[in-house]
Amino acid sequence: MIFVWQEQHWARLLGRRDRMPHALLLAGPQGGGKTVFAEALARRMLCEGAVEETSQACGQCPSCNWFASGNHPDFRRVEPGGGEVGNEEASEAETGSGKKKSDQIRIDQIRQLDDFLAVGTHRSGMRVILIQPAEAMNAATANALLKALEEPIATTLFILVTHNKKRLLPTILSRCHVINFPKPDEAQSLAWMRQGGLEKADELLPHAGGMPLLASAEAGLLAKLDDFHRDVQQIAQIGPVSIAGKWEAWLKEGNESDVSLDKRTLVIWLQKWVFDLLSLRLCSRVLYHPRKLKEMRAIAAKASVVALFDCYNELLRIKAVAQHPLNPRLFLEDMLSRYARTLRGVN
Repeated sequence: MIFVWQEQHWARLLGRRDRMPHALLLAGPQGGGKTVFAEALARRMLCEGAVEETSQACGQCPSCNWFASGNHPDFRRVEPGGGEVGNEEASEAETGSGKKKSDQIRIDQIRQLDDFLAVGTHRSGMRVILIQPAEAMNAATANALLKALEEPIATTLFILVTHNKKRLLPTILSRCHVINFPKPDEAQSLAWMRQGGLEKADELLPHAGGMPLLASAEAGLLAKLDDFHRDVQQIAQIGPVSIAGKWEAWLKEGNESDVSLDKRTLVIWLQKWVFDLLSLRLCSRVLYHPRKLKEMRAIAAKASVVALFDCYNELLRIKAVAQHPLNPRLFLEDMLSRYARTLRGVN
């Protein structure tokens, strides 16, 4: 499946299938469906039953069945927290260790591809390697990949996916054909969300920065998000300590959707709120909360511009440690106290 806002990329790329570059880099902000596009492309390149040149994979041939079951012999997915895997998802934790999934692609994962590349394809067709997110490779890992990119094999396609191509080595960028995926058109995004039956699409989409898949995933947290907004509007009356206790209870409830309600998510929500307060003070507009303009204007009028800048920078530092095993209650109290201080005076 590809999304309507990706159809031009798909037609243009498959229209030149006979001249397909050996390495593609799909670049753009997170939440627009780049990984879905990459998987659909990998499936199509391996498909043995597709009739039309620019059609998607048939879904019925032996190759499509293997891909769907996660054991296609000519496909490899490389992502953080796993070894060399097929198209099955890497496990969230190391087997039996209880450790969290790593956020890095390790150098040995790239080196394990040597054996895969050293033999011919099993179906006498294409071989596809999907690496995502590419920015999860450090310099040593990226350099290990360079050899394969510098000496391409005619029947092999590398597909790299990145949410931030500025974090990639110039040598990686220079050896890939870059396809930029900009933020999807708002009308197309809203239509897709409403077609999927999502409520309050016009509120969720801007809060997700205009990225429809992020907005869709966050839909399961909509009730908590509404509650969050009431809390940050009333922090002067309720107090950061009471709100921290309430939010800590949220964290213990477990996940309600594909987007986990964890400490990092709460930091990001507060970042967006503070950003819009600052934006109101400086240019009289908001990005993430257009439906709450009236309430935010009342709060922004009481907030210090300098304090809002300081708070936003502090939240950047807080987000960097949000996934560390810190005491949730103390973590939230500290974060909310920093926000509350921005509302104590105007300058």
